[in-house]
Amino acid sequence: MATEKLKFKLELFATFWDKAPNIDILVNNKVHFSDQITGSEDEPTVIQFEQELESGKHDLEIKMSDKTDPQTVVNEKGEIIKDQLLHIKNIEIDDIDIGSLVFEGVYTPEYPKLWYGQQIKAGKKPPESYKNVKIMGYNGSWKFGFESPFYMWLLENLY
Repeated sequence: MATEKLKFKLELFATFWDKAPNIDILVNNKVHFSDQITGSEDEPTVIQFEQELESGKHDLEIKMSDKTDPQTVVNEKGEIIKDQLLHIKNIEIDDIDIGSLVFEGVYTPEYPKLWYGQQIKAGKKPPESYKNVKIMGYNGSWKFGFESPFYMWLLENLY
């Protein structure tokens, strides 16, 4: 089976007031990065790595973990005044900016149990996943599916 070595470059930044978000970056469940993201929008954290991939379907995954309820501060009106968020600024695969394809990624949050229960009681069941997002506000996973050979997949999915 044919293989190709792809280079990945992710630019991520965080909004936080107390502690930075913890993340793992994986390709096909292989961890390439595991640490806090402290970069800002102007100076994002840049993560680069390579992975050999066989022909077929693959997943690039960003997992956010260890966010606790106190990281989200709400005022008496119910408005969020402080929070911990992870932002995806840019993703390149093999030196190609995937551009708007980033919005094809699927974010599956792990909602806080107490908040989720309150939403269900109020008849407002939150979505199980989101597409078209570049911001993670809950622990959870953002997955971007692509295929190898990458250039063939890219040409088929650009427009």
